[in-house]
Amino acid sequence: MYFEKRLENTWKQKAVGNKKVSVLWRRQDKRCLCCNQLITQETGWNIHHKVERVKGGGNELSNLELLHPNCHRQKHSRAAGYDRIVS
Repeated sequence: MYFEKRLENTWKQKAVGNKKVSVLWRRQDKRCLCCNQLITQETGWNIHHKVERVKGGGNELSNLELLHPNCHRQKHSRAAGYDRIVS
């Protein structure tokens, strides 16, 4: 519990100014929705649009999710027809 609280406090301090990131992080139980591993300052994150903006998706919270950078790249690679997983 101590480390979880510490992680949350560090996250809040560094995510100040980006309320959406903080809300998404808490809503997702601090985890990447692709690999289910914790998202931390060290792992980094990308904001993914479930419905791409070019296809009419917006920036509302219901259309956004936090993913690790590598998971985000893989998700877009699969969507583009590339099935090879990059590690």
